[in-house]
Amino acid sequence: MVQASEVYRQSDRPAVALISNHGYAGVEIPLGGAPDTGGQNLYVNSLAEALDRLGYRVTVFTRGGFPHFGNGRIREEEEFLTDHIRYVYVPGGGNTFIRKEDIAVALDEEVDWIDAFIRQEAAQRGLPPWAIYEFVNTHYWDAAVLGTRLVERWRNDTVANVISKLFEKATPPEKMKQLSEERHWRALGEAPTYHIGRFLIDSADSASVSLVERVRDAVKSYAWATGLNEAKAIKEVVESAEEALEVAKNRTAPALHEIVVSDAIGAAILRLFPRQAQWLQSDLETVDRHVWTPHSLGSLKQENFRDQPPEVCRALKFCERRSHERTVCDRTSAFAATSFEIAERLRTHYRVPGERIFYFPPCVDTTVFRCYADDEVSATYDYLSKLSGVAAEKLKSAVIVFETSRMDQTKRKDILLDAFAGVAREREDVYLFIGGGPENELFQALTARRDANDPLKGRAFLTGFIPDEHIAPLFSVADMYVSPSEMEGFGMSVLQAAASGTAVVSSHLTPFAVRYVPQDAIIVRAGEVDGFARAMRQLIDHEVDRRQRAERLRAKAQELNWEVQTDNFLGHLRQRGFSIARGRVGP
Repeated sequence: MVQASEVYRQSDRPAVALISNHGYAGVEIPLGGAPDTGGQNLYVNSLAEALDRLGYRVTVFTRGGFPHFGNGRIREEEEFLTDHIRYVYVPGGGNTFIRKEDIAVALDEEVDWIDAFIRQEAAQRGLPPWAIYEFVNTHYWDAAVLGTRLVERWRNDTVANVISKLFEKATPPEKMKQLSEERHWRALGEAPTYHIGRFLIDSADSASVSLVERVRDAVKSYAWATGLNEAKAIKEVVESAEEALEVAKNRTAPALHEIVVSDAIGAAILRLFPRQAQWLQSDLETVDRHVWTPHSLGSLKQENFRDQPPEVCRALKFCERRSHERTVCDRTSAFAATSFEIAERLRTHYRVPGERIFYFPPCVDTTVFRCYADDEVSATYDYLSKLSGVAAEKLKSAVIVFETSRMDQTKRKDILLDAFAGVAREREDVYLFIGGGPENELFQALTARRDANDPLKGRAFLTGFIPDEHIAPLFSVADMYVSPSEMEGFGMSVLQAAASGTAVVSSHLTPFAVRYVPQDAIIVRAGEVDGFARAMRQLIDHEVDRRQRAERLRAKAQELNWEVQTDNFLGHLRQRGFSIARGRVGP
């Protein structure tokens, strides 16, 4: 772990914020699996490193304040991935781990904290809070809620500032102070014209019970206090109020007339002050710096579970999640889709125009996931030998089947165990290693399933969390990587296996395998135990074919380069109207 970097503090590079909120995001990612921790976390860190190489300074916000699963440490202080990438751990939601399906309970506290953190840094630099970062890129729905809430607050600031400029001469200071203090509770940025009109109506005392007369009295007081031409103000504002009221009488209940009229009054006042209107429009566009990378979508995952019983689906809270995602899509102007399926669902289920979506699949660090030489993997064979009780030399001459992911039912490790049992009955030189944790109820159930199946005894092993120093070499050591997963946004572990020169068997629900390497990976319909068994037998029995497939997979994986894709991403955002400064490589 890199300690606090003075280089970061002194750097004048343009800054970018990433938010990845659930699980054990951080400088040190348990690549062997941890609760709600996996491919997304590797994606975010890899994206941050690519931005660093392109000359940006990166802040990654993530939830902290609870004990780390491995060492019990409470993560509170800033940590540095590189001199230009810092992790900021955000408190909220209490001091215990919260699974991603329940994380909504923490978001209000977290947005308060992040907002205060950004404002403090902005004040030190003499900037408004939205000017600190070139853009804010959020990952998964929970982080996206935080991102949209930040933009909402910045919009509130903008509207409060405009109202202050419009009314400061006509309004007591204490009322302006109250407006500033209540700007977020009033949600000024959600209905700017309404709040401007409402403020005018409330700014002058009037005994009249007639809405139009109250408006007339307010306009007279406002014109007198600001030096505005009274006749012009009355004509523009009062006539707009009268027209709006006539329309409202035919369409809404009397109790709602004041809402319609307030909107019309606000629009009329802005017409009287075109410069303020132009500033407001420009500032509202400027503060919208949020870009969402979903990684997965509730509607897509729910389809994968449509045949599951209610008791399985309830815990995943699909309805709640879809509601959050719809709100985010309605309030976000730019998106990055990590798979075609996600891009398609954004369009078909969430009404996002295609031109707003940048296709940004996970890429791979080929300096980490690669073909390792024999002298580089001896320690990994020793690790497997100690874990399994099988001599390292025997493992080197055997066929090793590998899978690693978090210990979650959607990864269908049970399918892999059952399929491998059929293979193990026929071959004595094959071994299966399944990585991932924690050692929860599913882990215990899989252990019992393995122990009850005679062909798996001494042949299949549940590793738990794999030490970081062995995870990448293990991909290279394996002869094949088998993923029966039924829930994948892209399939980063399959991509890592491909980059490592390892043959792949994958379910048809893994986008990387289906979209990028359908001819080179062996693709099996999810849930088909016999299909996975046949695929493994094919690769075991035909070594030349296995090696040729592995080499083609490795070559294909080289095309997914983090730095190139990240630079293309920035170009797309600029085309979408984001004003993103060019990176500055160096201190």
